[in-house]
Amino acid sequence: MNKQQEPRLRFNGFTDAWEEKVLGEVTEYLSDGTHFSPKSQNGEYKYITSKNIRNSGLDLSDVSYISAEEHQEIYKRCSVKFGDLLLTKDGASTGNCCINFLDEEFSLLSSVAVLRPKQKKHNANFLCQVLQSPIGQNEIKGSMAGQAITRITLEKLRAYKFNFPLYEEQTHLGLFFRRLDSLIAESQAVLEKSRQLKKAMLAKMFPANGEKIPKIRFKGFEGEWERNELGCLGYCLSGIGFSENEQGGENGIPFFKVSDMNLSGNEVYLRKANNYVTQEQIDKQRWQVIQQLPCIFFAKVGAALLLNRKRLVNTPFLLDNNTMAFILDSSLDNYFMKTLFDTIDLPALAQIGALPSINAKDIEKNIVFIPTPKEQTAIGNFFRQLDETIALQSAEVEKLNQLKKGLLAAMLV
Repeated sequence: MNKQQEPRLRFNGFTDAWEEKVLGEVTEYLSDGTHFSPKSQNGEYKYITSKNIRNSGLDLSDVSYISAEEHQEIYKRCSVKFGDLLLTKDGASTGNCCINFLDEEFSLLSSVAVLRPKQKKHNANFLCQVLQSPIGQNEIKGSMAGQAITRITLEKLRAYKFNFPLYEEQTHLGLFFRRLDSLIAESQAVLEKSRQLKKAMLAKMFPANGEKIPKIRFKGFEGEWERNELGCLGYCLSGIGFSENEQGGENGIPFFKVSDMNLSGNEVYLRKANNYVTQEQIDKQRWQVIQQLPCIFFAKVGAALLLNRKRLVNTPFLLDNNTMAFILDSSLDNYFMKTLFDTIDLPALAQIGALPSINAKDIEKNIVFIPTPKEQTAIGNFFRQLDETIALQSAEVEKLNQLKKGLLAAMLV
């Protein structure tokens, strides 16, 4: 690493060269909590785990509480102070880090490391952003290469090398990114609030198990909903094989795969795909393009099935053999049916095995309740607006995260 490197983008007035330093020289690595299973959720002290560590800050929307006795047993091994840096060091969220801005004591799981600058000339906010930057993430991922288990070891953590500016520039950068993190956290909180609202309304605007009337209805609607098997309201259609040599096209009919649900703009409707196929390919492979629209798209196998995501499709398409579509009866309100599918726990219908999967019969035999067409439309319109709001909020969070990623790459070396 070149000790004379300078970032592409700097605040005015800063021209000094950055100096390479080893992480173990500028921070002290504290005891990292303990392996612990809380005996009670009704205590008074917060219990922080890796799931609470977000790059934009501590996420306390899902936090456990433990008793004073349990807390003291853990806290004496790792006393976390205001301003300490928290870093997840194993599991799916390895590499996430944030600063502790909680002015209270809490307990910590062993999957979270605690770092504290040794001297005042090293700024914790700046260090946190370095670890989040492409440079820091490359160091972390590189140190874990070839490991069977995703984990940062103490030895490798201390050996990470980064470029540091003088303290004043560290402070400017740390505060700048802290404000950006606050903005991201606020946007994420708004998004989460909307998601929780949808979850609550799904539970109240559709009949609960054993009931035929929902708890909440729009004015003017009454009476029991009609009991049906899903198979009486449409049918399932599985996907087909899609070999790699046929993939990569940019024009023609979309050939949807599970990964297309991750594309920006595809949060509600599948509007675009990573792969398109020409009519020549379709004729040659004798593929049958799905023309019965609209329909509901979802994963039918593997980890993607467990995510329980559904999308609407309203343009002709093909789908691969890891996915399935439910072709709707044309008499039904399509957005009501998409919302109805949101209430169905597809993973609960999956066949248990090394690779979870779901078949058409299990879906089609599922019992659901359907209101009149007018009430379907009212419910569908309500959830369409809510889903569109969630999609816009999600896009805003993603936009801010991409902005931060770009700025980290430009302002750190």
